[in-house]
Formats: sequence, C-alpha cells, structure tokens
Amino acid sequence: MAHGFDDYRVFISAPGDMDRDRQASYDAISRVDGEVAMPAKILLIPLGLRENSQIEGNRGIVSDNVRWASYFIQLFEDDWGPRELFRKLFLLAIECRDDAQMPMREVVVCLKSAPNESDERVLGWRKELGERADVRVIEYEGQEELQARIEEVCAGWTHELIAAGAGKSSTPES
Repeated sequence: MAHGFDDYRVFISAPGDMDRDRQASYDAISRVDGEVAMPAKILLIPLGLRENSQIEGNRGIVSDNVRWASYFIQLFEDDWGPRELFRKLFLLAIECRDDAQMPMREVVVCLKSAPNESDERVLGWRKELGERADVRVIEYEGQEELQARIEEVCAGWTHELIAAGAGKSSTPES
C-alpha cells in the first residue's frame, strides 16, 4: 500500500499474563510514531499476539510475521507460553537478525522484575536472558518504566533510520 511512509514492523513477544506490559509497549511505539517517526515519514508498526493460544493454531503465520519484522521486543517475567513456543519465536528472531538477507535489525529483551521468583527453571531462563551479550537487555519494575524505556529504544531506532535516509523515498520498506 503506497502511503508515503517507510514502514518498519516491531514484533512484540509477550508470553504469559503480560497484557499490561504488551499494551505499554504498544503505547510507547504509538507515542514515538506520533512525535518522532511520522514527522520524518517513518512508521513503526507494532504487531504480536493478543493471546497465548494464537501461537499454537497459527504458528507458521506467527513465525512469518517475525521473519518480516525489522525489530523484535521480547517481554519476559516467568513463562514462555504454551510448549515454550514464545522461546522459539525469540530464537527465530535472533536467527533472522543474524541473517543479512532478513529485515531484522535488532532484538531487545525486557525482563520484568520478579524478586519473589523461586522456580529454578524460571530463574535459569531469566539468568540466560539477562546474560545474553548479543541482545540489548532492559530490566524494569512496572509498566510506566517499561513504556519509558521502550520509547527511548524506538526513538533511537527512528533517529538511526532518519540518519540512514529513511523517510525520503516514496516507496515504503518493510
């Protein structure tokens, strides 16, 4: 669809009961779009799943959406969703980012504080995510902090896109 904007998909992976965090991420992207991206003819398009069950019934389509995304944000507290399929999406995003033929530019992990967590398996996942050197890791307490941090990240992406000449062409990029 020709609309005069260069568009970049941002896949938000939010397993478990992280609806408010997912919404805070969407709100952050919307704010950056309105204040920074759209005036420069750039559009960040957030996408993801609203319910965990959608990943099981539409796994191929969901994976394709990750493959077509330019950015990937992984929210995590204590759950990888049904059959750990959100973990597989995260690993797919890393694979796409590392493939120069794919549009993926960056993968970000947002770890929600879980000071009372005692499940060894969950603690292991959290440690693994927090120690990854190949992704940007953001630790946060609540939705307001998450939204502010995602706004910073998305504004940074937008400024990088502007510096690279995005928004100047008449043909959108995805």
